[in-house]
Amino acid sequence: MATQFKRLSFVVTPEMEESLNRMKQEIFYNRTQSHMIRELLSAGVRATKAEKAAKGSSCEQAS
Repeated sequence: MATQFKRLSFVVTPEMEESLNRMKQEIFYNRTQSHMIRELLSAGVRATKAEKAAKGSSCEQAS
């Protein structure tokens, strides 16, 4: 993992806060909240890239 981190701030809705709190208790109970957020962001980026790649390959197949 990188040795230097950049600090970010963001706002979450009450619904998002509830979901994050639940995930912290159930899945990330032994990790920091910062670690949890980094993991969730990484998972979202990977999922977005995979979805984009899948759409790209399905478009190529349709041609």
